[in-house]
Amino acid sequence: MADDSPRMRIVMTAPVDSIIAAATPWPHVRPLQPEDIPWLAAASWEAYQGGRGFETWDAAVASTQSIFTGRWGDFMPVASPVGVTEDGYVAGVVATVQRITIDDAPDSPFVLNCLTIPDHRRQGVASGLLAAAARAAKAVGEHALGLTVDEDNAGARALYEGLGFVEVSRGPEGS
Repeated sequence: MADDSPRMRIVMTAPVDSIIAAATPWPHVRPLQPEDIPWLAAASWEAYQGGRGFETWDAAVASTQSIFTGRWGDFMPVASPVGVTEDGYVAGVVATVQRITIDDAPDSPFVLNCLTIPDHRRQGVASGLLAAAARAAKAVGEHALGLTVDEDNAGARALYEGLGFVEVSRGPEGS
C-alpha cells in the first residue's frame, strides 16, 4: 500500500557567519545561469526520483526554469555558485533567491536547491558551496540564509545542522 501522506518539509535558517566558520568555500565556482538549465534539470531529475520529486521530465525542466523566472523570488546569482572541479566538471550547485515567496520563511536569502553530483558526494561540495553562498550574501549585507529540507533526509539535515542551521518551522510540502 502506497503512503499518500504529504512529505514533511523543515524550514531552517543559519547566520552567514556560522556557515562561513564551519566550512571551507569550494575553490572553483562560477555563477549559476540560465544556460545551466539542461544539466541542472537532469541532475535534479536523477537526485529527486523515487516519489520524492518530479513525476515527469517536463516537471523537472519547469522546476529548474522557475529558479530564473521569479516564481519563488528574485534570483540571486551572486549567492548561487556552481562548483566545478579542477578539470572543469560540475560538482554541485546552490541556487538562491533574495527572499522566497512562501509563508513562514525567514527574512533572508533562501536556498532553493543544494545539489551535489553523485560522483562528488562526501567531498565537501555542498558545505563548500553553501559557504560560498553565505560569503556572497554577507558581502551584500545579508546576515542569514534559509532553506528547506525533507524531514526524512537525515544526511542533509546533519550537514545543515553542522553548518549552524536550526529549524524554524515544519509542515507538509506545499504549505
